[in-house]
Amino acid sequence: MVSDVKKNIRNLLEMFSVLTVILVLYGCSNVPVASSMIPPDPTGTTKPALGDYTTDNIFVSIDKMPTLVPIAIPDSVNVRISLPNVENLEAADIRIFEDNKEQGFALHKESEERNKLDIAIILDVTGSMSDAIDGAKNSIIEFAEALEASGLDVRLGVVPYDDYVNPPSDISVDSPYLNLSEPADVEAYVDTLYAGNGGDFPENLYDGIMFAATAMNWRPYAQRSMIVITDASSHYEGDGTSFTHFTKSEMLSELVGYFTIHGAFVPGYYISSATDFSAPEDPREICQKTGGIIKYTDSSGNVDLSDLGIVEYVTSSWIAAFESDSPEATHTIEVFYTTDSAKKYAKLQNVPY
Repeated sequence: MVSDVKKNIRNLLEMFSVLTVILVLYGCSNVPVASSMIPPDPTGTTKPALGDYTTDNIFVSIDKMPTLVPIAIPDSVNVRISLPNVENLEAADIRIFEDNKEQGFALHKESEERNKLDIAIILDVTGSMSDAIDGAKNSIIEFAEALEASGLDVRLGVVPYDDYVNPPSDISVDSPYLNLSEPADVEAYVDTLYAGNGGDFPENLYDGIMFAATAMNWRPYAQRSMIVITDASSHYEGDGTSFTHFTKSEMLSELVGYFTIHGAFVPGYYISSATDFSAPEDPREICQKTGGIIKYTDSSGNVDLSDLGIVEYVTSSWIAAFESDSPEATHTIEVFYTTDSAKKYAKLQNVPY
């Protein structure tokens, strides 16, 4: 009996030592610590009937950014849930299933954990964008002003592209791209942009996205987003060109969990009724799999970034952290949002942790 008591005391002391180290490390860093532990998984539950739910205006993605560090839960799976225009979300409103098993989770509002926002705008500047470029430039400025009014700490960058990036080949600019900067710097930069010539129909959007991901001065613990504005499909590695370097699968392995890609697509090649984005040249799948918003401009190609709903997306995003107990290499995650006035559903498939 005495031996058991000593063993228990020793275990408690070891646990206390570990917690002390974590707290000391935290005191020397900027990493926020989650305010609550993850509750146990519910038992004996079944999934709601999907027929009652809509997939509109709910965006879900894996989050791999170092934001939440739940004490004693170093391997939690973090899922970002965005519900534009939902101001308050309670844990009771959400149910999460991993591989058909309901999960207990801790819920945290993202803007309270990450109060910085970095956004790179990836802008098609080819001749086919002539009708849209002025609207895009004006909207970028208005968008910056809207983000400032939201109270978030905002930085914006701009990457223009055609078949080439840094610099695009068909327009002359003093600076080939604008790194993440104050909103006032964005206005001065976009004023120098214009739509150029272009060659074939596809452009090099994928290189533009990956250039932004690697060249921008992204801040630690900031929400990281991109907005692509284009009327054309993308070149990709293997399509017979020599100036593009990425496939979608390669990009997704680098982007998912670290960036949210939103899109404003000009009608023509982009049909708003489409649901299959799997073609290698279609960037909408990247938006979809990073949890981004997919929107379409009007028939004249005018782009209103404020109408994308990104401000609402950012301020209405939460991180749900749960412990995975599945040995599978990839996973299916399902999220159900249920209130008296709305029922929404989102599903992630083939998700690696």
